[in-house]
Amino acid sequence: MKQLITILMTLTLLAAVSCGGGTGDGKGRRAGSRHEPDTGYTGTRSYFKDDVKVREVTFKNGIRSGLSRTFYAGGVTEQEIMYSEGKKNGEAKWFYPDGKLFRITPYLNDTINGAQIQYYKSGRIKARLEYVDGKRRPGLEEYTMSGSRITDYPGVIYRAEDEYSERGVYKLFIEMTDKSENVKYYRGDFTDGLVDLSVCKPLLQTAATGYLDLKKTEGHSADSVVVVAGYLTNHGNRLYYRLAIPLPYKDLN
Repeated sequence: MKQLITILMTLTLLAAVSCGGGTGDGKGRRAGSRHEPDTGYTGTRSYFKDDVKVREVTFKNGIRSGLSRTFYAGGVTEQEIMYSEGKKNGEAKWFYPDGKLFRITPYLNDTINGAQIQYYKSGRIKARLEYVDGKRRPGLEEYTMSGSRITDYPGVIYRAEDEYSERGVYKLFIEMTDKSENVKYYRGDFTDGLVDLSVCKPLLQTAATGYLDLKKTEGHSADSVVVVAGYLTNHGNRLYYRLAIPLPYKDLN
């Protein structure tokens, strides 16, 4: 009987030591050995297509943080973008295939904010476009290869056909002064001096002409209608115009 009691006491003592003894932290875990959860990959990963590296992405805890780059087939960097907590932050750079700088675009929390600058291969500035919280300022600066500023852009004009007395309709035709086809027309206005096409309505248009039919509308009153024109320059950028057209009848809409 004494032998049985001794065995039981020994087992109880061992159980007590294994559960609560030692240099624990008071919560059943050894000090300094707490488990840290796996929050994702940290480091830089390369991505390949047909054994050619096409992309390089830096992660922190599984989220894009740091420099990400894409590459031309020859290995030259095509673009590089800084990320912070998964969002574009800082300068994003694009390069020509020979490695020379083509464009710098500033980002803040995944949104373009600041001056986007385009370059010739010579290093001279080709164009400057301003953004505020993702929205464009209407104007721009563009330069020739020699450094002269370009100013000879076409204007925007309109003509009208008055059918108000017969049909209650006032037709507007909007065009560029050079009859350019590289243009898009919208009914709407700038928002706080910035271009926001999400609040504008595209006009029906042929290659060079935008059409707007205004109709007599009971209860409507307006002195003018505003049209926005987005002209595509020879440098491939949009220059925006605002054209306020006075209306001879106040009930047109």
